[in-house]
Amino acid sequence: MSMVKVLSEIKEPSVSDLGGKGYSLAVLINNQFNVPHGFVIISEAFFKFLRDNNLMKKIEKLASEINKNNFQEKGKEIRKLILSGKTPEEIASEIKGNLNKLNVQYVSIRSSAVSEDSLKASFAGLHDTYLNVKTTSDLVFKGVKKCWASLFNERAIVYRIKKEVPHLEGVAVIVQEMIPAEISGITFTVHPTDEKSLLLEASYGIGDTVVSGRVEPDDYIVNREMLEILGKKIGRKSKMSRVKKGGIEVVEVKKELANKQALSDEKITEIAQICLKIEKIFNNPQDIEWCILKNKLWILQSRPITGGII
Repeated sequence: MSMVKVLSEIKEPSVSDLGGKGYSLAVLINNQFNVPHGFVIISEAFFKFLRDNNLMKKIEKLASEINKNNFQEKGKEIRKLILSGKTPEEIASEIKGNLNKLNVQYVSIRSSAVSEDSLKASFAGLHDTYLNVKTTSDLVFKGVKKCWASLFNERAIVYRIKKEVPHLEGVAVIVQEMIPAEISGITFTVHPTDEKSLLLEASYGIGDTVVSGRVEPDDYIVNREMLEILGKKIGRKSKMSRVKKGGIEVVEVKKELANKQALSDEKITEIAQICLKIEKIFNNPQDIEWCILKNKLWILQSRPITGGII
């Protein structure tokens, strides 16, 4: 059984294999949306890794003992066990082969848990993402293990305790070409307070500053039916994340640029239109991450809007 699947070759995606993020990316690619090239290390690979390192029973026991009084120490213990494990040869060689085929210098490595981004629970931001990782196999293996370990991040454990869902579950990992974005943002296809509109947030650089709330982005409100721009709030986009050799750096944005509208009206309308098409495919209001490089729009993620953490 292949433990790694190329995103563009997955014809019948399943959440149990690919996790929430991986599933939605495969669906987007199947529907001809512009998604960065990459592959998914399926959720079964995580269980194989645990079995081959004789960690399954230990971690099952520790996970079953987690409660709200001991979750910090138990989580730390489990993360340490996962990080100390060795990537099985079968998985390692598949990752290497797919990295060679991908043939890019830098990738993003993102967790994609099986219960993540479902309609019942939104685990957005609880598991780890590593941006602009140099594509040497050692660094990628390390990133993959960190993503597996992030299933037991404190925030993720607390969230599962609240939701009363099991702590040990399948987690896939997505490895994609890193897009060194000039502008990034999020679209909520239904505005939180006006169901006839959508909300688009945009800022400069890579999207981690917008997603994490470290920068005040522009807000654009667009009518869902007519695609008419109804309102704009230009944010103080004082900082931006950008790629640097083998990592990310946060830099100041020039004042005249910071106070300027990040997206042209034409681009706002184009993004709104594409995001509404995505909503139609998933048949549910979506929270969509995207970025722009050289005027080309890339879709990075789409998840249902839930009452959970966004």
